[in-house]
Amino acid sequence: MSDVVSLKVETESVELRLLNAAEAILESEGPDSLSVRRIAKAAGVAPMGVYNHFEGKMGIIDALFRRGFARLGAAMSSLVEIENPLEALAEGGRRYRSLGLAHPMAYQLMFLRPVPGFNPSIESAKVATAAFEGLINAVRRAAALDLLRDLDAVVTAQILWASYHGWVALEICGLGFVSDVDAGAEALGAAIWMGIANPNLVINE
Repeated sequence: MSDVVSLKVETESVELRLLNAAEAILESEGPDSLSVRRIAKAAGVAPMGVYNHFEGKMGIIDALFRRGFARLGAAMSSLVEIENPLEALAEGGRRYRSLGLAHPMAYQLMFLRPVPGFNPSIESAKVATAAFEGLINAVRRAAALDLLRDLDAVVTAQILWASYHGWVALEICGLGFVSDVDAGAEALGAAIWMGIANPNLVINE
């Protein structure tokens, strides 16, 4: 292994340790506990390492934001593997909720902006936008089979996203009055379907 390759591997290893440590602190203690010293200590790295690899606290928060959307993008892009286009849309909602519940503080960082003064970098904003391409493509696939209302695919995808986002945000914050939240989430999916489906299909059901 050349010195250049070795240095690259070492750099990636340090960055990954710092990012993993920051995410662990974020999820267990919340964004207020994120500090350069806490992150560095948890990663076994000198505090200067956070500045060298992420240019400080806001840089690592930006990386956490980007990681969250990259994770979401991977979940949405693989919807194409589901043969039934309607099941793909339903599964998209389930995956969105599952990721939110599995990473609740990262979800808040992504969508609810709990860190004062944090604004995503241009690169991270692009990753966030691209994360929903898989969902938009799933909508287009269903629309091509005349299964949906005659709406723009991007609009329909945002209706889906906004609906599930509201549910997940309430669930993460512990708000609501539904006793069986899993059944409630499935009912949400059914209600969304009634709203975006081709009316002729709904009438014929």
